[in-house]
Parts: sequence; structure tokens; C-alpha cells
Amino acid sequence: MGRWPRRSPLPLSPPPEGLTPRECEALALVGEGLSNREIGEVLYLGVTTVKSHAAALMTKTGLPNRIRLAVLAATHR
Repeated sequence: MGRWPRRSPLPLSPPPEGLTPRECEALALVGEGLSNREIGEVLYLGVTTVKSHAAALMTKTGLPNRIRLAVLAATHR
């Protein structure tokens, strides 16, 4: 277990268009600054699956990296 307690991610309001509910959860956790391992612990996913969600988020949003994803998440709080 990492330094973050297992909990539900804070929902995005409104969620970015075209994202699945799971991608929205992952995006919210990226926005909170969690690592892939920590996101996996919260969402009960493997690191490879978290990386796949991050890649899908970057593709769907057209953003080049996790930093920009975190900024996007912050704008949807």
C-alpha cells in the first residue's frame, strides 16, 4: 500500500466529453498527482492497465503528457 489511502477519486465536473467513466476516474487521480502505481491501488488495476488508460486519455484529448492531463483535470473541478 502506498502513501495514499484507498478511496474513490473526486469526480470531474463536468467530465471531459468522449471519456469512459474509468478514464474519468484515472484522469481525476492524475490530477491529484498520483503515480501509475498509486492510481492502480486506488482503482484496483495493474500498472500496465493504468498506463493504457493514460495513453488513451492523451490520445482522446490530444494532450502530449501527464502534466497537461493534470491541468485538464484541474479545470474540471
